[in-house]
Amino acid sequence: MRGKKPKEREKYVIRLGDGTLVEVSREIYLEWYRSERRERYQKERDRKYGLCSIDKLHEKGYFPEQSICASDTTQEAVLKNDYQQKLENALKNLPEQDTRLLKLLYFEEITVKKAADIFNCSRKTIQNRRKQTLEKIRKMMEEM
Repeated sequence: MRGKKPKEREKYVIRLGDGTLVEVSREIYLEWYRSERRERYQKERDRKYGLCSIDKLHEKGYFPEQSICASDTTQEAVLKNDYQQKLENALKNLPEQDTRLLKLLYFEEITVKKAADIFNCSRKTIQNRRKQTLEKIRKMMEEM
């Protein structure tokens, strides 16, 4: 675990969602709070950069499995299908490495650091490639 480790204690207690206190071992205590910090960091990062999960993409209707809601107007349904087709075509026209990078970052939700390890390059390189790839997709969708 990186950072400052907590001092040894006689007992370790974690607070569950309903407020109940549970006594646990030191290892469980450290892992519990590490995962909480990780989750908080990811939520802040998502809020800052506007990242989407697969569930949010389904909610917005970007996948064919998503049925069109009855409250949608015909015009909205046509626009959704149009954007979906444009996105699918843009993704098909990307080089394989760019497609793989986007799948890892957005659909498998791995971090930029892990993607850098997979592609054997620096984090900055991954960030630049992501930015360039998203710009390519935007331009392709505008041209269609």
